[in-house]
Amino acid sequence: MRRALAALAIAFGAVLAAGRPAASADDDRIWFSPGPGTIDFIRLFERPDEWRRARALTSVFKFYQQHTQSPAPSIVGPNTYDALARANAFRLLRQWGKKIALEVGSVKEFYCTPDASGMTEAIQNTLASVRAVEAAGGTVTYLAMDEPFVSGRARVCGGPALEPTADRVGEYVAAVTRAFPAVRIGLIEAYPFSGAAAIESMLTLLEARGAKPVFLHMDVDWHLSGGTAFERDMARLQAFCAARDITFGIIITGYDGNADALYAVDVYGITDLIARTFTRWEQMPEQLIFQSWAQSATALYIAPSNAPEDRAFTHTAMLGDVYRRLRGATGPSTGTAVIRR
Repeated sequence: MRRALAALAIAFGAVLAAGRPAASADDDRIWFSPGPGTIDFIRLFERPDEWRRARALTSVFKFYQQHTQSPAPSIVGPNTYDALARANAFRLLRQWGKKIALEVGSVKEFYCTPDASGMTEAIQNTLASVRAVEAAGGTVTYLAMDEPFVSGRARVCGGPALEPTADRVGEYVAAVTRAFPAVRIGLIEAYPFSGAAAIESMLTLLEARGAKPVFLHMDVDWHLSGGTAFERDMARLQAFCAARDITFGIIITGYDGNADALYAVDVYGITDLIARTFTRWEQMPEQLIFQSWAQSATALYIAPSNAPEDRAFTHTAMLGDVYRRLRGATGPSTGTAVIRR
């Protein structure tokens, strides 16, 4: 009888599993990527209680590729690979159940050489970065290609035509996937540097080369596009991606790296646009990426401060604020977003 009941329970469980999706978009909804040179970057791992709520919301922690390189590029300031490894940053993220992403260069002007050496270097640099994370106790789940079609517009890369860049990305994705088949590779692109139609063409070209990205993350300069174009084109691109099983995301960032409060102005500005465009949580971009690359007047990447999350305008405080704002978005009857206390 016990065997029969156990078999029935297993069968019932299988029916339930078959009736629900394998993974929800909320699984990797929130990404966090601090400014590369922020003074308190290491502190996030030394004092995790200072961002406990934001950490609970975060599914993916994204590093810049420069964080994995030795000798360390100046962009990372004190946050060198050696410093991160000593702080057990990569190992702690795995222990916390957070996925690790790296933002990497696939097509850059300095990789666009007349022979194959440039792309070979791009591929080898990425493989070295993934291995560095593994050596420090972490596991890379995602690679985010840093705007290959922006660099690819340069004449040295065959631009402004899109096809040469698509060829390079196809070569890159194939080589990296052979080495690390479990790593998922996605695409960051700039808007309105490229319009919606051009971005759709990029995705089509990559799919034809067997290099369809697992996600498209939009780096939006909404000051240039304006609100009307943002609403129209972000909704259009989300629908285009959905039809092709590509996860759609928007990067939430600020532009002024001179003070946390100044950085926050743009964070809350793009939040307003997202809330106007996607009026219910179910309609929101599948991924929201809280990321800084803002420079100060002294060319440092130190804004905003990351923590504590209970101090206004820190990066983790803004992450919580924006999440609550968008998570509480109402339906089309009001068309506005509200805060849930």
